[in-house]
Amino acid sequence: MTKRTEKDTMYSNIYAHYWKEAMTLEEIGIKYGVTKARVWQIVRFNQLGNGDYYTGYKAYMDKKSEIDNTPELTTKQRSTQLRNWLNNQNIRLIKGKYDSSTVG
Repeated sequence: MTKRTEKDTMYSNIYAHYWKEAMTLEEIGIKYGVTKARVWQIVRFNQLGNGDYYTGYKAYMDKKSEIDNTPELTTKQRSTQLRNWLNNQNIRLIKGKYDSSTVG
């Protein structure tokens, strides 16, 4: 089994545990030896890719690159635009550096 195949399987399993077994991020992280933050990244990219981590990752990076290449935006505006895009994709967000309140 290649490294990519192993990761594909792990990412799919993490996504399934999160949605089907209602495991917490911490429980999943312990099971797979990754941090809660990494579990959340995997879940988020799988959501963006309709179950495919790499499709979701590419969509995220393409949008981030598009926003980052808008020179007139401040760092805070870039962050806000990316978070708004994620929110529009129905991706649950946690409080960010520039948030004054928690985004649900």
